[in-house]
Amino acid sequence: MDHALNKVIELRESGFQFLHLRDDAGQLDRIMAFKQRRGFIDSILFWSETEARAGRLPAVRDSARPAQAVWIYEGPLVEAVDRLLDLPEPGSRNAPTLMKATASDLAVVTTLPFKLKLPPGAIA
Repeated sequence: MDHALNKVIELRESGFQFLHLRDDAGQLDRIMAFKQRRGFIDSILFWSETEARAGRLPAVRDSARPAQAVWIYEGPLVEAVDRLLDLPEPGSRNAPTLMKATASDLAVVTTLPFKLKLPPGAIA
């Protein structure tokens, strides 16, 4: 647990902002961290230290279509944070640019600010 907590602290120190997403009962359901970088949003959504989803999405998108990521990873929190922080800066050589995966649950940050109220099990 300490290693996972250190990775969350590393995200915060790297400039990521956090949202605590709650269920209808007000209980913490998952946490999202996000950071805008040169026309893209890097984000990570995690439920526990063993379940996380990280991705890079365009900051501007067609709201009539599902959000698509140029990079996405699902797995343990520690590895997801490491991979997200190791991504090349957008626009640099070897940075991912091609849309390839649907990532609607990572796209909540593109619709901020608003009050987020989701039913249990809903995808943000």
